Amino acid sequence: MKSENHARTPLRTFYGLVLLALAIVLLSACAIRTAQTAPPDNTPVGLPENLTCEIEIVPESDISRAEDGSILAAYSYQLPVMGLYRRNGAPVTEETAESARELEAVQMVKTFNEAFRQWKTEADFSALEELAQQDYAQKIHDNLKWDYHYEQGLESDFYQTDRFVSVSGRFYYYAGGAHPNTVLLGWNYDLEKGAFFYAGQLFKDTEPVTEELLHMAGERAAEWNMTPEEFFWEDYPDILNGWSDNAAVVTFDEFNMTVSFSPYDIASYAAGEQIFTIPLTWLKQYLNQYGQHLLSE
Repeated sequence: MKSENHARTPLRTFYGLVLLALAIVLLSACAIRTAQTAPPDNTPVGLPENLTCEIEIVPESDISRAEDGSILAAYSYQLPVMGLYRRNGAPVTEETAESARELEAVQMVKTFNEAFRQWKTEADFSALEELAQQDYAQKIHDNLKWDYHYEQGLESDFYQTDRFVSVSGRFYYYAGGAHPNTVLLGWNYDLEKGAFFYAGQLFKDTEPVTEELLHMAGERAAEWNMTPEEFFWEDYPDILNGWSDNAAVVTFDEFNMTVSFSPYDIASYAAGEQIFTIPLTWLKQYLNQYGQHLLSE
């Protein structure tokens, strides 16, 4: 897998090689791998018994065209949106909240939704549109055909329990380079405390997980008849060691914790995304009290 790159090429460097201006625009958005802050240490609040929260994936899209109708740029986002409802289905807002507890629940929902509004703002489609316009103008000036367009997209999915929501995202973009590129994203949200959290906060000891990831990386390389040092970047152990501190995208579902690395993060583009799945049954022995509570059935 190293034939494509003889040394590690971070996403930031690669982006610069493709289009430096686009790097400045998109890296600010893609840096939000896990928009997470430490949950407060107060006693869990949770939702009042008469309320429930529901998440839906809401599509948003737009197209920018040149004067002759040619498509310059387009985006298509799948954004998670949380709503708060009474058991009878009536929505709950600041205006309809009937108690301080209900107002706290409204704020919890607002905190979640604001993270994705912020993501959309920082994705900055207008900047991508401007770059496409410059590229298009240069093509017309050089009497070349404009037969492609710039593009951004976000595909999202989520897993929800009574205690937390885990959102996984795949952000892809194309800006006239040799191929589209992908950045994996993730958000984990504590529904009881109304705050985002990162995976390291759930463990009393993360070292066994690191050792398991190193073992899995060795097995993956062996499938290609390579050593890990040949298949991954040479500093892959250091990268894997940072999995719990947002070096990777960590998400959860009913049965597993998934640790994901985007192309270029830990290996060459040809190696693709590197995704490791660890059963929760194996992880439980290493979880702290907070992790046991959050991930319990």
